[in-house]
Amino acid sequence: MNKVIVIISFLLATSQLWSQNGIDLRSDKSLTKVFTDTEIKGLESMIQYVDDLVLDNGNRTGANETYHLFFEKIAKTPEYIVPFEENVKYQFLKSLDTAQFAAVWTFNDHIDLITYRDSIYRNLDNITTLELKPFSKYMDYLEEIGKEDPYFKSLRKLMSDVGNLSAYSAYWFTENHSKFDFNIPKNRLWAAIYLLTREETYEMKLDRYFKNQ
Repeated sequence: MNKVIVIISFLLATSQLWSQNGIDLRSDKSLTKVFTDTEIKGLESMIQYVDDLVLDNGNRTGANETYHLFFEKIAKTPEYIVPFEENVKYQFLKSLDTAQFAAVWTFNDHIDLITYRDSIYRNLDNITTLELKPFSKYMDYLEEIGKEDPYFKSLRKLMSDVGNLSAYSAYWFTENHSKFDFNIPKNRLWAAIYLLTREETYEMKLDRYFKNQ
């Protein structure tokens, strides 16, 4: 009986915690203007997935504070950080509805040419990379909110120029995370997309690829 009470108490506390840390994307009129209901549900799933991982690494004082702690950890670590285990992350992204995933990203499974450990390799398949789509609903959303927000206007331009998340954009965001309130839908959504977009380096991917050959 006591065990049942403990379990119920835990579930209630957890429910209250996530209720406090949740975010209402539909309160963002620009977002509801650009995305369909199905796509918004996908965006909510992405945020929930990242919330679960980020909040699990923090002190759970609140979503905004815990996101800042997470980004501070990335900013202060000299070596390259991959926030989430890649294979598990890919499983989650592939579980999304096609339209939900395509609203933000695309997968690329082919490398035309790459130099690896002083050797040149051509036409490598089955090395998956996650890439932000330069033409997508999310880019349309950035254009919409960029009308009044210079950061997102600049971010969209840089993404369009390079066809993906640029190294400069990635560095700037982690170094300046304190400028953002992650209780605001557009910032929380970008934080989730940013963290999911961060990938292993090509060298890390190729190390695993050749190890499994």
